[in-house]
Amino acid sequence: MKRFFLLPVILITIFFAGCSITQEYHFNKDLSGNYSLEMKMADLINMMQSMDTSGNMMSSMDTLDRSFSEIAVKYKDAGAKNVKVGWKDDKTTIHINFDFANIEDLNSVLENSSTESGMNFMNNNSKTPGKISHKGKRSLSFDFPELNNDSISMKGMESMKDYITVETIFSFDRRIKSINNKNAVLSDDKKSFKFSGKLDKLLNKDFTLDTDVKLKFR
Repeated sequence: MKRFFLLPVILITIFFAGCSITQEYHFNKDLSGNYSLEMKMADLINMMQSMDTSGNMMSSMDTLDRSFSEIAVKYKDAGAKNVKVGWKDDKTTIHINFDFANIEDLNSVLENSSTESGMNFMNNNSKTPGKISHKGKRSLSFDFPELNNDSISMKGMESMKDYITVETIFSFDRRIKSINNKNAVLSDDKKSFKFSGKLDKLLNKDFTLDTDVKLKFR
């Protein structure tokens, strides 16, 4: 089953097709945590600026600047805490950052940002949203939402999947005892694992991101 898990972020990815996205979910020992995303578009922005003779590029960037506060409100409404959205210092990288109090709150953000925020770049037609479940504090299951080939989101990604690089990291305050997904790359300190590659690779029908993780006591 083809599955993918990327927090619905901003529709501008469709317009700035050709970027790298790095997102990280960090879980503390009590399973509270933080989500962060960086969308790097320096090369593409520079290229578009060099080709722009009408001023449309600056107009588009101004529109994007004005949308950041609205995007932050929508994440807050979905249940995210301490939300920060905007440009990094170089103004070629968009960042999103928020905290969550527990797994249930994170699941609420994932579900509500998909269905209510309008940021539906990675939305899907599945009646069952992607979710993270846990048994105690040391056993987690990541169930990634299925992308329907007939969905609007999937059709939109077909045209840009060769130009987007995605890295998704799951990190913990404890070391990982076991992980059941051969596609996951475990870090040297065994406190995180990641999936990375071109979007084309991650959307391959033989590539799954569903993962069960067991953590050590420390």
